[in-house]
Amino acid sequence: MRRTEIIIFVSSIIIILAIGLSSLFPAEIYSSAAWKILWIVIFVMMATGIIMGRLWRNMTAFIMHISFLCMIAGGFCNSLFSRHGTLHLSPSETSDYYVSDEGRRETLPEAVTLLQFAPEYYPGMTFPKDFKSDLLTALGDTMHISMNHIGKLGDYRFYQTSYDQSGGTILTVTYDPIGIAVTYTGFLLFALSGLFWLGKKYFKSGWRKKGVSVFFVLLSLYVGSGEAAAVPAVDARIADSLSTRQVLFNGETVSFTKFANKFTYKLTGREAVGELSPEIFVASLIKYKEDWSKVPFLKIKSNALKEALKVDGKYVAITDLYDENGNYIPEKLYKGGSGPLDKDILMLDEKVALLIDLWTGELFTPLMPDSDQLRSDFSIKSEILYYHINPLRILFICAILCVAVILLSLILKKDLSIFPLISVLGIGAIFAYGWLWYISESVPLSNTGDIMEFVGVCMILLSGAMAWRKESNLLVALGMAAASFLLLVALLGMKDPVLSPVLPVLASPWLSVHVSLVMLSYAILGFTLPIAITAICIPNQRGRLSSLALTLLAPGVFLLGMGIITGAMWANVSWGRYWAWDPKETWSLVTFLLYSIPLHKYFKMNRHPIFLCIYLILAFSSVVMTYFGVNLLPSLHAYN
Repeated sequence: MRRTEIIIFVSSIIIILAIGLSSLFPAEIYSSAAWKILWIVIFVMMATGIIMGRLWRNMTAFIMHISFLCMIAGGFCNSLFSRHGTLHLSPSETSDYYVSDEGRRETLPEAVTLLQFAPEYYPGMTFPKDFKSDLLTALGDTMHISMNHIGKLGDYRFYQTSYDQSGGTILTVTYDPIGIAVTYTGFLLFALSGLFWLGKKYFKSGWRKKGVSVFFVLLSLYVGSGEAAAVPAVDARIADSLSTRQVLFNGETVSFTKFANKFTYKLTGREAVGELSPEIFVASLIKYKEDWSKVPFLKIKSNALKEALKVDGKYVAITDLYDENGNYIPEKLYKGGSGPLDKDILMLDEKVALLIDLWTGELFTPLMPDSDQLRSDFSIKSEILYYHINPLRILFICAILCVAVILLSLILKKDLSIFPLISVLGIGAIFAYGWLWYISESVPLSNTGDIMEFVGVCMILLSGAMAWRKESNLLVALGMAAASFLLLVALLGMKDPVLSPVLPVLASPWLSVHVSLVMLSYAILGFTLPIAITAICIPNQRGRLSSLALTLLAPGVFLLGMGIITGAMWANVSWGRYWAWDPKETWSLVTFLLYSIPLHKYFKMNRHPIFLCIYLILAFSSVVMTYFGVNLLPSLHAYN
């Protein structure tokens, strides 16, 4: 690089890292003058780059950079001209004002009256699925407001935020016509220019889709290990008859088998208890409560908590948690969230609460044969078969075997064609994930395990694409190793499933769109890591592999940008703000910017393969920070 290029490159990296490090400071930094100056500098630098580089000669690049200017300008308009506040209404109460965040009364264009507020609950539960408010305007119009559904009164927007205990509603009120218009214009320009850019890039590069007419399904049964339970158990025939029964659990209709599997994993961390299947175990818990209350099957991970409870082994019985006076021992150990054991105690409390709900009959509701909430027999049987077979485990084993085969061929220096093997595995991966999608009746992207499985499937398909292009088998092996790791994380996630219903804000079609775009982009950007490692290990392939990495960066960066945009639009629909500098938002932006740098022709990174490879290896740390690092920060998106 020339000196000027180096100065601009280093300055860009410093600015990007400054944005990331801002997440470590108090939220007040985002309203400070220094923060505004930083973004003015970024705006001026970008505008200068557009003029100096005469980007209008490349209309696609020009429009894309204009989209960034629109987004930054929209943020400034939001901070300068928007209004934000709260409207609290009791039933039949009328108000022509709301209270701003600064505590001032702000006049509404029309008075509004709360006709009714009604939480909508999951069937058979007291956990809210949605909050709905009906408002009547002074002109006689009715405004319907709920989570993920905005009420509009002129340029004012109303968002369902909360409610009180007397049937009143609490709404967020925003006024930001200029900021939203400018920002959303930037979103639209980015989407259009990005699609056109990718279309030109891939049409010229000669990438084509290739059909594969191979169908593969591998079925394998796995029996969990464990000590035989020395307590009464129901007959296996009873459990078999229960397996097809449909129950209402967490507001959704599921088979008893699915409920029993998740419940058993949650309490024991195992797939089976001794020789008892999940169905037999749960049915036995219900029927022989007194006997099972003395059996240690509640798993405790923390050694410190085991010592505090004075128990041996990994498991504890429910009776071990109470002293001779009937007092709950973990309650005495809990320090209100500040003690070293508090997190472990809360995890144990969750298991105890679930067990008590099971014994009191409040955890699930059996559905009658004439219930209108029943699913089809085929759907239920598919669900039961899925949990008996566990395709995820099969997929993980096959991915590991595939890595072993590839590495063995490298060691023996055999010229093995990997594509048929990977393509068969890819079809199996799509089938397994599609099967989970079918029985879930929605896109499975609502928890960490499902997301890791999705990314793992993407990595398998990307590895297949590399094998089809006849790339180095070492690269394919690294890609499959990454896929195996992701599938392993998904498998481990099954041992601690989330048994709480979905929060109202997550019951939105934006969830699947936003998460799938972001995770697909992470898979593509993550695949540049094994490419960079392979390029460093094989010098004579470095130029070709670095070009391949740059080819993958284009869709990866675009998809991440679209994921950030859809997330911002979702936040705007749910909370009335499209950006709040949450650590997750901040680091996703940092990742987007870091991976965008090699795509700039100004830096000519394709001429410096070794530098590009080192850069991509270091840049992957931002992906790790974006997904895992935010758990260490007070983030709304933390996956704790």
